[in-house]
Amino acid sequence: MDFLQYIPVLELLFFNLLTIDRCCHKKYSAKVTVLVLFLFSAAFFGISYHFAQQLSFRGDGRLSAGGFLFMIPMSFLYRERPPLLFTIICTCWTYTLGIMALSFQIGGLIAPGNVFYILAAESGLFLVTLFPFYQHVVPKYIFVIENLERFDRDWYKYIILNNSLNFLLLVVLNALFLADGSSFLRIIALAMLLALTYVSYFTLFQVVLSSIRLGQMEHIASHDPLTGLGNRKQLWDHLQGLLDADQTFSVLFMDLDRFKTINDQHGHMVGDLYLKYFAAVCSRILGNRGQIYRFGGDEFAAIYYGTVPQKVLDEVRECPRWDEGAPCPFRGVSVGVLRCQPPHQDVEQILRQADRIMYENKMRNAQRGGSTV
Repeated sequence: MDFLQYIPVLELLFFNLLTIDRCCHKKYSAKVTVLVLFLFSAAFFGISYHFAQQLSFRGDGRLSAGGFLFMIPMSFLYRERPPLLFTIICTCWTYTLGIMALSFQIGGLIAPGNVFYILAAESGLFLVTLFPFYQHVVPKYIFVIENLERFDRDWYKYIILNNSLNFLLLVVLNALFLADGSSFLRIIALAMLLALTYVSYFTLFQVVLSSIRLGQMEHIASHDPLTGLGNRKQLWDHLQGLLDADQTFSVLFMDLDRFKTINDQHGHMVGDLYLKYFAAVCSRILGNRGQIYRFGGDEFAAIYYGTVPQKVLDEVRECPRWDEGAPCPFRGVSVGVLRCQPPHQDVEQILRQADRIMYENKMRNAQRGGSTV
């Protein structure tokens, strides 16, 4: 068998490895990656010399199935887990095998069995499609696989199944077509199969992108943009969930003392940093026993699971963890605490009562030690 008949397969392998490398994250340097893949490729073709001799000219894709052995070195060279690496390989090989299948059909129309026409068609198709593939398909596919962790693990199963079936269908269809020779109808059928495959990838990209945007919108709707805490809506939903479950809990309603003086003396930028710093300090004090929300302005509310210990309440009031990283000295906070147990009032009544207790405490503090406005 003439060595030229191996060139289409070698070219296919080169673009396979190049495309997979673009989709994965390396563990080692480019030199190490190239060296390992080159040595493995040489060993692969050396061991399968007889089969390569038989299959390279036919181009029916059966040799590509043996290429799954490349998962062995790739598992060590790239950071992706084996299931994800497998679906990346299937995706990239669908592209390269599709190019080779079209090349054999085109070459077969011009001069059946002539490797020069096959190689020319394959090289031409790679030159025409490689840049659009890297520019439009690969980035979207990378986006999808990098954001799969946001979704249920079943997404992996569906994507692996989809990509595997696409690859298998292409191999089977190509083998059937080559058995009967070449024709324009077969070229059109292969091109349509590849087009439908990439339409499915673009559809998946749009689904993932839309899901992420929806999640971002939901996050924006339920979180305070300055402090990152849950907002009043999320507080309301959390309280309602505790009421529905007949849980015992406490509500802390907090209003920062003399906050207006911070804005007047230091400016609103420092005031914003003050709010963020208080939110962080209070969150650390409550730990996993409670959750703090920004109610609005310089007011915060927190849910504590069970009865608030006096030590925790004293820490919230005094903020002893206020350190040198703070934007300005701590001016104090007035706190109203309401213990809630079944049978519960409604959410509005609970918040109104906690706010009233806070306001009474604020007025008492003002009478004892000066203004807390």
